[in-house]
Amino acid sequence: MPDPRAPRPHQALPDAPVATATASADVTLAHAVEQTITLWTDMTSQGQMSPQTSRSFGQLLERYQRYAEARGIRLVAEVTLDFTEDFVFAQGRTRHGLIGDSAAATLHQRRAVLRSFYRTLRELGLTDTDPTRDIRLPERTRILVRPLDEDEAIALRHAAEYVSRPSRHAAAAALALSGGHTGEIGHARVRDLDQDAAAVWIHGSTRTDPRWCPLDPWALRVLQARAAFVSRQQCIPETAPDARLAVSSAPAPDEQLQARACVALADLIRRIGLGADPRVKPASLTAYAAVRIFDETGKIEAVACGLGLRSLDRAADLVGYDWAHRTPEGQVSRA
Repeated sequence: MPDPRAPRPHQALPDAPVATATASADVTLAHAVEQTITLWTDMTSQGQMSPQTSRSFGQLLERYQRYAEARGIRLVAEVTLDFTEDFVFAQGRTRHGLIGDSAAATLHQRRAVLRSFYRTLRELGLTDTDPTRDIRLPERTRILVRPLDEDEAIALRHAAEYVSRPSRHAAAAALALSGGHTGEIGHARVRDLDQDAAAVWIHGSTRTDPRWCPLDPWALRVLQARAAFVSRQQCIPETAPDARLAVSSAPAPDEQLQARACVALADLIRRIGLGADPRVKPASLTAYAAVRIFDETGKIEAVACGLGLRSLDRAADLVGYDWAHRTPEGQVSRA
């Protein structure tokens, strides 16, 4: 059977911008895992990670630690690219108890957890390396824009809040990660936020239908703060409900509103070190929302409804779903 590992690029992508880290030769993997899970728990309390993601990431990270210790690896400095790649591509058991190759979704989940782990370690100053940076996996979609992975969405939420006031960057990210398209984000106003229902009204566009998009705790908190901030900026209190959330409230045509939203999202993408990836674009945040909806429901129709799409084929392309080919019976579909 062909090796599913994609060829490594001649030039590695740049690391994400992080706090200066000083590698320590004696940092144990157990200590690194403990510190990372502690920070993830704190991020969960701030809404930057969902409780489900925090729990699943923590469980997989502990499995990674056991996998390493079973092979005599005790220190962070002892981990190599080859070892990490072996863990990502490790076989597992199917629901029938048979040994089989892991499904693409499982490979992406393992890599996402480890990328988040090493990004966290660099922030904590426990290492300056990342053995996951050159691990390439089969693409999940055939379109030119790929969805953000879970670890990338977490990093982007984190980066969006490194400011002293509620920013348009964070508001644009909250709307996009909740299912808003770049052509819709600039139209969202204070009055469109339903704080009690934890949802935002998306007005639609010439190619998408209007709809309510549910907000996770992070998106709700960010948009509440932004709504309060832009409301205070209005000279006339009566105009506060019409203040825009993610772009300036100055009159502008649709194409300018979309361009401003794209600039804000592209800036965040560069902040987390993905600016060199040609398939990561502002639309990748919306595609992330599509994948999340599909993972939760298993229904392409739910993806189309959540993103206001009028084509099931377009919704299927966004999440990498092939109508004709499904996960082979012998492949492991869990991490």
